[in-house]
Amino acid sequence: MQSKKEATRQRILETAAKIISRDGFEALGVADVMKQAGLTHGGFYAHFPNRDALVAEALDYARKSSANTIALAVVQQLEQGAKPLTAYIEAYLSDAHVQASFQGEGCPVAALGSEFSRQENAIKTEAVKASQAFIEKLIALSDQKLTRANAFVLAGSLIGTLQLARSLKDQGDITGYLAATKHHLLSTFSL
Repeated sequence: MQSKKEATRQRILETAAKIISRDGFEALGVADVMKQAGLTHGGFYAHFPNRDALVAEALDYARKSSANTIALAVVQQLEQGAKPLTAYIEAYLSDAHVQASFQGEGCPVAALGSEFSRQENAIKTEAVKASQAFIEKLIALSDQKLTRANAFVLAGSLIGTLQLARSLKDQGDITGYLAATKHHLLSTFSL
C-alpha cells in the first residue's frame, strides 16, 4: 500500500505525463501541473528538486504507462491467435491508440520524439531509454528474428504513422491510413 506521499507523487507524475504527451515538453509548467493534480504549488519541492527532474520522471512514467496499455491490447490479439509482433502492430496502430494519444495517454516516443534532442541531459537520458526500449520490444516480439536495423525501421514506421495520424482531423482518413500502414508493415515484418 502506498503512503500518502507516494500517492501524491504518483498523481503529480500522472498529471505531468499526460501534459507532456498531449501538449509537449514546453507546455509543462510546475504551477499548472500542481493545479491540475489538485495540489498547491508549494508542495512540488517535497517531491522533485526541479522541473527537469519532474519532466524526466514523467517521460519514464508515460513510457511505462503506454507500454502497459498496449500490452493489454496485445493480450487480446494473442487470445485471438495473432503472432506477438502482429498483435503489437495491430494494437499500436489502432484507432484506440490514436484516440488515447489525443488525451496524453499514447506512446510518448510518437508524441515527443521530435523534441527529444532539444531537452536537458536528464530528459535526454530518459528519451534514449524510451527509444531503445521500443526497439528492444520489437526484437523480442519477433522472437529475435528482426535485426536491430529492421526493428529501427519498423519502429520509425510505427512512430511516424502515429505522429501523422495525430495531425489529421478526419477520423475516416486516420482509420484508412492506419489500415494501409498495418497491411504494409504486416506483409513486410510479420514473421
